[in-house]
Amino acid sequence: MEGTVYHGSPNGNIEVLTAHESTHQKKCIYATDKKVVALAFMGKGNGDLDTRFGVSNGSLELIERREGVLNKLYNKEGYLYELDGETFEHYEDLWSQEVISLEQEIKPLNKTYFPNILNALEEEERKGNITIYRYPSRPNNMPLDNSDLIEKYISFEEKGLKGSISKLLSIYPEFTDEVEKIMQERQSSNLRR
Repeated sequence: MEGTVYHGSPNGNIEVLTAHESTHQKKCIYATDKKVVALAFMGKGNGDLDTRFGVSNGSLELIERREGVLNKLYNKEGYLYELDGETFEHYEDLWSQEVISLEQEIKPLNKTYFPNILNALEEEERKGNITIYRYPSRPNNMPLDNSDLIEKYISFEEKGLKGSISKLLSIYPEFTDEVEKIMQERQSSNLRR
C-alpha cells in the first residue's frame, strides 16, 4: 500500500512494532489508512466483546455493547504511530478498514500523543468521520442483547482459537445455555456423519 498507515496503541514506548498471531491466524502487524480507525484501536479491552466497529454509508461506526465501556476503554491517553505503508496489504478475510504486514518488525516513522482518546474520537465525530453509539443506542441491524457474538465466538473456537467461548461466557454468562445447546447440536450432527 502506498503512503502512510497508522497503528493506535495505549503504549507510548514502542520503538519497533513486532508481529503477533491474530484472530486470522496470521503472524502480522495491523494498521489502517484512516487515523480515526487507529484512534478507535488505542483502547485495549476485550475487543468486539466490548465494542463493535462497522462502516455504514462510508462512515465508521463505533458501538458500545455495554454501559460504561467507552469511558473505560477511551477515557485515557493513547498514541498514534505512523508507518510506511509499503509492506501493508488488505487481505480478503480482513475487515475493510484494516491492512496487515507480514513483516516481523517495523520501526514507526512518527508518534503522536493524545491525552484523551475519547475526546479525540468525539472530535472526529463532530467532523463527521465516525458515528459513536453509546449503550443502549445502536444501529437497527445489531441486537440489543449482543447475541450476534454467539455464532462469531463459536466459529472462532471451531477454527482453533481455543478459549474463545470461555472468554465470551466470562463477559456474557447469560449466553451459556444457548452456546451449550448449539455446541451439543453440532456434536450430534458431526457424530451422525
